[in-house]
Amino acid sequence: MTYTTLKLIALASMLWDHLTASFAAPVEIFLWDTLFPDSASTPWVLLGLQRALKYLGRIAAPIFLWSVAQGFRHTRDRRRYALRLLVFALLSQFPYLLANRVWTGGALSDYEIGGSILFTLLAGLLTLCLYERCRRVHPALGYAAAAAAVVLGEFLPMEGGGRYILFILLFYGTEQWPIPRRALLWLLVLPLSRWRMAAMLFAGPRGLHTWCLNALGPFLGVALTFTYSGQPGRPLPKWLWYLAYPLHLLILGLAG
Repeated sequence: MTYTTLKLIALASMLWDHLTASFAAPVEIFLWDTLFPDSASTPWVLLGLQRALKYLGRIAAPIFLWSVAQGFRHTRDRRRYALRLLVFALLSQFPYLLANRVWTGGALSDYEIGGSILFTLLAGLLTLCLYERCRRVHPALGYAAAAAAVVLGEFLPMEGGGRYILFILLFYGTEQWPIPRRALLWLLVLPLSRWRMAAMLFAGPRGLHTWCLNALGPFLGVALTFTYSGQPGRPLPKWLWYLAYPLHLLILGLAG
């Protein structure tokens, strides 16, 4: 797949994920209840489909994280790239908080919700810059700086935190690995990165589903990055990637 194709898939996945967060039962609401308003209950087949379709929303984050590693490697001006991420992160923060207040029912404070994933992407980009600069001094210093950034990210209130920064580093560092080796790495890293959710493995079918959705679901997005052809694809306006994020969050936040 081309770079543009992967980004479009990620964009569609993100929109679907946020739609299902805004409307907890989209298949039930928009399909069954609309077509059969007098029905007493939704068939279990549709409810199973609804649960399975949630995995489509887990494709987006890995591809966006991968795109930062690609952008760092290929952009002509890393400073402009970082500035662009910062500007749109600031513009997106209020819509992000607004949408999350709907998704959480107002149960979380703005600090607990934290910064949007654009801040995380920016942190990952800066971590790559730090890693490369320190590595020129000594390889061990580069690894130490990257590790410190990952640990610090776990304490910063932003989506994904240090876990997502680590993922960006892995995408950058393993690009030349054979696909089977990369796949095995991610099948180990993704569940381990969700160690806080380990108790859900023993919480019955619903808990197991939640764990699989969050610990294994993102592998769908990771696997799609393995199909990257190295070609940019048909160029699309940069504003599409950046403005789509705050605009759809603002719409969902106001609609909720």
